[in-house]
Amino acid sequence: MNKSVLEFQNVWKTYKMGTEKVKALRGVNLTIKEGDFIAIMGPSGSGKSTLLHLAGILDIPTEGTVLMNGKNVKDYSGKEQAKQRRSNIGFIFQRFNLMPQLTAIENVMLPMISQDEKKAKMLLNKIGLKDKYKRFQKQLSGGEQQRVAIARALANDPSILLADEPTGELDTENTRLIMELLKNLNENDGLTIVAVTHNPLAAEYAKEVITMQDGNIKS
Repeated sequence: MNKSVLEFQNVWKTYKMGTEKVKALRGVNLTIKEGDFIAIMGPSGSGKSTLLHLAGILDIPTEGTVLMNGKNVKDYSGKEQAKQRRSNIGFIFQRFNLMPQLTAIENVMLPMISQDEKKAKMLLNKIGLKDKYKRFQKQLSGGEQQRVAIARALANDPSILLADEPTGELDTENTRLIMELLKNLNENDGLTIVAVTHNPLAAEYAKEVITMQDGNIKS
């Protein structure tokens, strides 16, 4: 039986907006296990991104418990949180977030604890960019930029990959290419993936689709 990577136990997240309180999450219960590939869908304001931020220890819950590998994230010090983000979690963003002054290989090496060019080349080869090591962001297509971003997310061998609208800036062909790549990473490498998406085509590649509405998971 696959072990739990992340657990949300009655998780609430409330933000203050001026004098008002906005309940972004309302008692979410969710278990993510090793080898899962979960797509999270739902309208804007349903709590998808908030859930992903808590999964990535970019925020902590107002109420309830988030467990990472069995440990309450609230018990991590700031230094421990940063270590978890660096070593256990890979992030993929909608707008790629590449450093334009760096080449593809330099972007992949950026988060590495040890600047390992050989490993960066191996990752770029893995995602089909063997001939693009020295290209800058402006010399890459949108799909190629997102592939570099995926390679960067894999730089420190994370146990879970969190993707926030990974195909939001891409056309249909590149959406298929990126999602096929993520599917292969999940099926062949056993990587656990959680992806927030508005795109039904992207969601088709996941093993499980979860829909959120009004800060909770629809039953």
